[in-house]
Amino acid sequence: MTLSIALRGDTARFPGNTLPALRSASRAGADLVKIDLHLTSDGYPVLADERLVTAPGSPPRPVGEFTLAELAAIRDDVERRVPTLMEVLADFTDSGPPPLLVDASEPEAALAADTLLRGRGFGDQVLFTGSTETLDALRARSSDARLMLAWDKPGLPPEDVVRTLRPAVLGTHYTLLTRELVIEMHRSGYFVTAWTVNDFPEMARVIGMGVDALATERIEDLVSLTSGREQEASTAGSV
Repeated sequence: MTLSIALRGDTARFPGNTLPALRSASRAGADLVKIDLHLTSDGYPVLADERLVTAPGSPPRPVGEFTLAELAAIRDDVERRVPTLMEVLADFTDSGPPPLLVDASEPEAALAADTLLRGRGFGDQVLFTGSTETLDALRARSSDARLMLAWDKPGLPPEDVVRTLRPAVLGTHYTLLTRELVIEMHRSGYFVTAWTVNDFPEMARVIGMGVDALATERIEDLVSLTSGREQEASTAGSV
């Protein structure tokens, strides 16, 4: 079974990294939602598409230069408001860990998010990705941290990188993958994720390579494949 990952939520309907986008992706059946995490100047982990945020009448500035209150004042529209990670976690009331793939912009943001998750009893249960510096900081904190190494070069990552980070998941752009490479990654013990596949026929082709997860901005299309709904509809239509 191939897992479906919604990049920044259901961005076909809502602005990415907002609560409406995350909720819509969850309702659509996404297995994981990849969120982009940054740290405000007063230390709050927040979700935002970009490192830069534009205030009305001002040039773009890094998220880290704003306090949480300043970010809230920039976007008063509920569909575009910058949510905190705490708000996102409050949306998941089940006993299990939240179905998130946390892409942290920097080590400080990743560690702040990890601290928050541990405080809620979800230590080492949520998958993190980011720069090698970010992953290294998380690995230094816990030998059991769940890490995805985003590898954007052909073939497997170097042994020294793997030895240091010990990722459980390799994430690769789908254009770099072949069936043979996926088999090699599996033999090396990795769970393989492909990104960013938005074309429906390409989704089917990449799933056919044997990847374990697929990341997309078209989550309903992907879920129709991974859940078998497309196949069921086709079968029903032929009866």
